[in-house]
Amino acid sequence: MTPLDSKIAEVVVFPDRARVTRRGTIALETGLHQIEFVDLPRTVDTNSLRAAGQGSAAAVLLGVEARRVFYSDTPAVDVRELEQRLEELQLQDRTLADQQAAAEVRLNFAKGLAEKATEQLARGLAFGRADIAQSGTLIDFVQQQIDQAQAVLREVQQKRRDLARQIEKVNNDLNQRRTAQPRERLTAVVEVEIKRAGELTLELTYLVSGAGWTALYDLRLTETTEPKLQLMYLGQVTQRSGEDWIDVALTLSTARPALTTLQPDLKPWYLNVYMPPPAMPAPQPRAAGAVLSKMQTAATPPEFEAQGFGVAPAPVAMEALSAQVSAEGASVTFQLAQKVSVPSDGSPHKVTVTTFDLSPKIDYLSVPKLAEAVYRRAKIVNRSDFLLLDGPAGLFIEGGFVGTLPLKRTAPNEEFELTLGVDDRVTVKRELKARDVDKKLIGDRRRLRVAYEIEIKNLRAQKIDLEVRDQFPVSRHEQVKVKLEACDPKPIEQTDLNELKWRLALDPNAKAVAHFEFSIEQPTNLQVLGLP
Repeated sequence: MTPLDSKIAEVVVFPDRARVTRRGTIALETGLHQIEFVDLPRTVDTNSLRAAGQGSAAAVLLGVEARRVFYSDTPAVDVRELEQRLEELQLQDRTLADQQAAAEVRLNFAKGLAEKATEQLARGLAFGRADIAQSGTLIDFVQQQIDQAQAVLREVQQKRRDLARQIEKVNNDLNQRRTAQPRERLTAVVEVEIKRAGELTLELTYLVSGAGWTALYDLRLTETTEPKLQLMYLGQVTQRSGEDWIDVALTLSTARPALTTLQPDLKPWYLNVYMPPPAMPAPQPRAAGAVLSKMQTAATPPEFEAQGFGVAPAPVAMEALSAQVSAEGASVTFQLAQKVSVPSDGSPHKVTVTTFDLSPKIDYLSVPKLAEAVYRRAKIVNRSDFLLLDGPAGLFIEGGFVGTLPLKRTAPNEEFELTLGVDDRVTVKRELKARDVDKKLIGDRRRLRVAYEIEIKNLRAQKIDLEVRDQFPVSRHEQVKVKLEACDPKPIEQTDLNELKWRLALDPNAKAVAHFEFSIEQPTNLQVLGLP
């Protein structure tokens, strides 16, 4: 077998997996050859392995198969280096622990010697068997030993604390880099027959799990003479496939390979009559042995058939950094213009798909019953060639961050609507102007009259179009009657649920007032819930 020095050249990231293309070149003589793509991660779907090649050698592809390989050491170079570094740090810590234990023994010995010497010197001085000079020399010696032992302990403890922080950091790095079984990898063996000697560039493609991407957006609104909305389309890629993608051509795809090969099939929809379950007998004592249930694993059908490999098209010159978008059946792919590196650590990595300008049509909306605020609203047509996927969008107005809003899936040339936050330069106030109960009864019925007033002020320097929404109650009882008595100005719409809608055009520094009044008629002996 001949190992091939290959590198990851292209990656297509799907929402829940990725397709990786490895490429390497080798010179081969005529005859049969088994070429090895070594050190593949365990996340490879072996059913998806496909090989192709081209070059000056005349070759026939005979087959490709996957083999599991077990290592005594972790095959990933960076993980292996981290493991070696961890072993070195732990060895240093054990050495310091031995020094600490020796210093503690020395300190305990000196302290014990001090206690016994103090008692013996006191007796010697009392009976004249010792002099002061000898006593001072012994005391100085014991104190020196204690000081030296304590100094060694302080130094060793400080070094061990520093080592503990280094060990924790290396452990954290290892936990991010290790796979579930880091010493088990895959090798793909490609068997070829060479009919004419020469160089052969082999490509191996395969699906890996533990990878995916989601859409993110940045929206930047600028308001001059004409409002302009700049949309930055981002893709957030994460992967724990077990291999790093370094300087690769990255493509983001909306396809879901696991779903495209399965056709939905309806099952019979049965109706039945509920039957109460029979009474259960009293539980009997169980036997000592526990019964283990057998786990059944369904065979996974092939999820993806790789397409044939051709020469990559020449890159198209663009004025701005933007992905090349294409539609393949029901899916859309974005081929990034720049090369990307995504390590296999599970951390999110943002890549720019494209940036383009949109022309929003701005108007305003207020529902003062719920909030005395006026919201800026934009109606936009997606004039780009890019399909906008569901995802969060960060909103910036005149360079300042306002908040995050959801962006819905929008096809090219489709209209969508965004709420661009509260505009404090347009104020609204809703006030209860009247709530009167008629003193005279109509038979056994009482009437309640309620009036509200909504005042809007436009403090902007531009004219605005404003939509105002409010409501009056809906009766859910036949003896409770609700009637709209007056409304000024007349609403453009009144729904069956008694929602009112006005359209107002306000000049700069102008004010508008909307007033509506309704009555509620009810029997005196009926307690009504939800009255204003």
